Amino acid sequence: MDHNAIVDEILRRVAEKISEAEGNCAGCADCGGKPGLLILTQDHGTDCHACLESEALKARYQTDCALMHHYEVDLDAYEAVVLFGLSCDAMAALASGACDTAYTRLASKAILSGKKVYVPTEEVELYRYKETAPAAYYNMMQQKLDLLVASGVVICAQAGLEQVILGSEAPAPVPAAAPACAAPVCAAPAPVVSCESKAVRIEKRVLTEKDLIEANMEGVTEVHIGERTIITALAKDAAKDRGMTIVRDED
Repeated sequence: MDHNAIVDEILRRVAEKISEAEGNCAGCADCGGKPGLLILTQDHGTDCHACLESEALKARYQTDCALMHHYEVDLDAYEAVVLFGLSCDAMAALASGACDTAYTRLASKAILSGKKVYVPTEEVELYRYKETAPAAYYNMMQQKLDLLVASGVVICAQAGLEQVILGSEAPAPVPAAAPACAAPVCAAPAPVVSCESKAVRIEKRVLTEKDLIEANMEGVTEVHIGERTIITALAKDAAKDRGMTIVRDED
């Protein structure tokens, strides 16, 4: 039996013991009347274990790990999902809907089911190539990540993840959308290839990051808002990162 097989067998037996100790209710969100919080990872690590063992999170949620159950879990038992190890391959698969692994299939189902999905910024592999990737390729990959964010996925720093999940803190700004564009055609690091200006008016009381990402994906570069519209900090960052202009009514 090789090392990976031994680890899998140990994890299986540990999961069985936990299930027995909890009256065969591992993964059940009904324990103590608490909603479920599922940790979804491709490999075990200290960060995901810290999330599982967080006393603050356990006070509100019944925390559980999908890998401990070999991804055989009932998503209906969980209110929220935290994704660790979001590789570029997994991100692209989720954005395209072509999920071919247990990890991506479960993540896709969580998004489709309207679950609250969180991803620590440090777990997004794409950000590691911010300084080295060609702008055009990075922007293409950034669009895939933008699609996930527009679909409700929340990306926030690991240090503030616990507070964001508990609702006591707003997500911190994520890294800039892309490295500087070397070509003179498009200086702004916006995912949209065309540099033609396209304006749209958004009639909302609060302008959010999601609003701007969705608009930018449609080629919008200029957003007009009302005099009293509130702009969130993340919305301002999204506009700056994508080279978008926000125009406020003055009358």
